[in-house]
Amino acid sequence: MNKPYFLLALATVTLGLTAANVTSAKAATWHAGTPKVLRHTWFYNGKGDNKAYITYSKTKSTGNLFGYDATSERYYRLPGYGLKKLKYQSLGKHVYRLSGIQYSPKGSQVQYDGERMTYKVKITSKQVHFYQGYHNYVRKATFTTMKTPAGIA
Repeated sequence: MNKPYFLLALATVTLGLTAANVTSAKAATWHAGTPKVLRHTWFYNGKGDNKAYITYSKTKSTGNLFGYDATSERYYRLPGYGLKKLKYQSLGKHVYRLSGIQYSPKGSQVQYDGERMTYKVKITSKQVHFYQGYHNYVRKATFTTMKTPAGIA
């Protein structure tokens, strides 16, 4: 009589531990590249000259502030820096953890060049929310832009 109850309890515990392992393994999986929903150019429409962009491709991110051309009264992208060799984890509910190696544009060097950086974002169809205190970035710029002048790029 005791043997069937013991086997039933053992099967229940084993099934419970297996389900817990499957859930934790799924959350810990790193995928190469970036999530497809993130691959786009995103804009921060700040006040005054405080405007920025970030572009995500399959394997890297590039971003910087916008410069202002007073003669044409338009903004242009400054040379970008960002992360290469990106990988991501899905944390659920459109939240992702991204990780990559920081790189600089030619002719300059950022503070943590060559070091791995990891951060968390929440992505909706209209915006990217950065959890580390950065502003929300949206899909469309609310200011006029132009190509980067030849002497700057």
